Amino acid sequence: MTTEQATYRYFKAFIPSVAVYGVGTVSIFWLAENAAVSSITQYVLALIPIVAIFFAFWAHWRFANDVDEFMRLIQIKGVIFGIACVMIVAAGWGTLETLADAPRLPVFWLLPIFWVAQSAALAIISKREGVF
Repeated sequence: MTTEQATYRYFKAFIPSVAVYGVGTVSIFWLAENAAVSSITQYVLALIPIVAIFFAFWAHWRFANDVDEFMRLIQIKGVIFGIACVMIVAAGWGTLETLADAPRLPVFWLLPIFWVAQSAALAIISKREGVF
């Protein structure tokens, strides 16, 4: 499989997954505030963005396995950078919450932080390596 084919297949699965995650998350918060929904229903509805996250990571896993070793290395570097950013934010903000009485940071923000950091790292690394 060529890199272009793998990229097309990746975005064909990734973009709908992220869209379902976004719409699902916003919908659940809206329902929780504006409608009388039982807690069991909220738990069941929370599975929608959770499953969407699973499919987004599955698409990324499949993409990394479909490309050659050099492209896989770039993907791994991007993922490591994204994870490092999430760990820094989580540990740093957790310390601020504990010691400096900072406001609470909702955990669901860690996923968008990961995707933005990982995407930025992939763009920079790919440009530096002359891939795209």
